[in-house]
Amino acid sequence: MAVLYRYAGRDWNGKKISGELAASSRSEALQILQGRELVLLELKEQNLLQKTAKQAALKLLYRLGYRSYTSRELMLFCGQCATMLRAGISVLQCLNILSRQKELASLRDIMTAAAHEVEQGGTLYTALQSPGNKLPPLMTSLVEAGEASGKLDLIMDKMADHFEKQHDFKEKIRSATLYPCFIVLVSIAVLSVMVIFVLPQFSAIFYSMGMELPLFPRLLMSVVTTFSSYRYLVLGLLFFTASGAIYFSRTAKGRRFIDRLRLNLPFFGLIYRQTIAARFARTMSTLLSSGINLHSALLLTDKVVGNTVISESISSLGASLHQGEGLSGPMQRDRYFPTLLIEMVRVGEETGALDQTLESTARFYEKEVSYVVERLGTILEPVLLLVVGFFIGLLVFSILSPMYRVFEMM
Repeated sequence: MAVLYRYAGRDWNGKKISGELAASSRSEALQILQGRELVLLELKEQNLLQKTAKQAALKLLYRLGYRSYTSRELMLFCGQCATMLRAGISVLQCLNILSRQKELASLRDIMTAAAHEVEQGGTLYTALQSPGNKLPPLMTSLVEAGEASGKLDLIMDKMADHFEKQHDFKEKIRSATLYPCFIVLVSIAVLSVMVIFVLPQFSAIFYSMGMELPLFPRLLMSVVTTFSSYRYLVLGLLFFTASGAIYFSRTAKGRRFIDRLRLNLPFFGLIYRQTIAARFARTMSTLLSSGINLHSALLLTDKVVGNTVISESISSLGASLHQGEGLSGPMQRDRYFPTLLIEMVRVGEETGALDQTLESTARFYEKEVSYVVERLGTILEPVLLLVVGFFIGLLVFSILSPMYRVFEMM
């Protein structure tokens, strides 16, 4: 049984290197580290309780949908690995070099374990396929294809391009929605401060003068007072409601309900469907151009598409493919695939260049979604400012107008 060791040492250039290493014994760990030409400073067996706690925490985070790596990190890993492989560096050396880079810190454990597996005579595919790694199925399958064909450097280069485009697409959407979200959060904070701290002061002043607050601030004060009086009940209801919603969303029926709702939302459903279409086309194009057959490409795309309803549609495409049909016909019978995507698939099937037409389709939908989200963000900014300004202005006017009348009567 392999034991996890933490080590620290220096290479021949004097650079300090530390990390984790899996080995069956301490002597084996020493041999592996000596093979890496390290001057060892420290070698400790990792605390079992600490290791178990770390694994349990990571397992919980994975169940909640958290991933400790991003598209950018996968892009850097694949791109740098492709460069070193082309330069004649072995896979084992690539993993050892990349595991020391700070930019790939979240992948360090995966690369360290993979290096150990490769050093023991295993393949990179079997090393990366470990269930605990949670790497995209697309990545592990393409690595397998690259190792089988002897073109791992080309496959890594193609994956780096895939993850780069995926990263750029996400960043464009994030940038377009960042400012509106910031405005909403600031507005909520300002209104909360006014209602919790400012309104009670004015309420006390009005009460001492025998006056009553106007309707709007009085309603806000009633909400605050009710929450203060029954805060434990309200917080309990909120907690159980949120817990129930999260539990429901984790069930198969709940995921299907939420995914179908996202697809059918007015306006936003269209943006979401186009995003799914871009992901479908981009993934299929990458897989087909890497030499993966059409049926296997559909199975892998099914795992990364991120929507259970669309996943069922892709599964039905695979079944139709087994019966001798193409892709465009079954896609046309499904209402969730956009017309343009269906037509481009038909053209690709007729010309024998399905990977190229899907690449063009992915670029189109990525640009379209980025443009729509950017325009939506531009429109939302002044609308949100107006709405927030209206409520704050109404609140201030409701408080100050009675006071002006009092001053006029004095």
